Amino acid sequence: MNKNMIKYNVLVTLLTLNLFVPCLSISLERFSYPGTEEGAKQLLLEFLKPNANHKVLSNKLLPEKKDYEAYFDKSVVNKAYNNYQKLFKRWGGLLIKPRAGQTSLLMWKASVSELKSWTGNARQKFPGGYKHVAAKLNPGHMVIRFKFVRPGETLGMAYDGLTYVNNRWVIFPKPWRVLR
Repeated sequence: MNKNMIKYNVLVTLLTLNLFVPCLSISLERFSYPGTEEGAKQLLLEFLKPNANHKVLSNKLLPEKKDYEAYFDKSVVNKAYNNYQKLFKRWGGLLIKPRAGQTSLLMWKASVSELKSWTGNARQKFPGGYKHVAAKLNPGHMVIRFKFVRPGETLGMAYDGLTYVNNRWVIFPKPWRVLR
């Protein structure tokens, strides 16, 4: 084998590892926090730590196909999965990140039942789009909406759709956008 062929094989190997190893780590590396409100809070505080790698932390929340099947009604699983895959690809993955100076966390939870009946925190704290898609979410799940804010403020980087399925935390942001 000549030197050019060896260089080519090394380059192909490196490119392959660069493309596929991160995908494997996404599906294998997860947060170990419990599926409770306190567990969600501890997970989200990871994003506020100095020098946090927001891309790595965010990718730990990417759902797998089985997570879609657990969270969404079977009539929309494929639609949700396919549309989220397109969305995540367009975004270049997922990035949950506070802006400079946003060192505080605000967080609200609502059950799927509350989202369906549009009561409690669902009505008061969640985007109205949930009212239109709640019937397509499987019962028994808790959904978390959160914001990273400057201390003492209420406006900031807002996210929603954090939920605990299949013994792990995943996120389905703005599900009404993918279920149109």
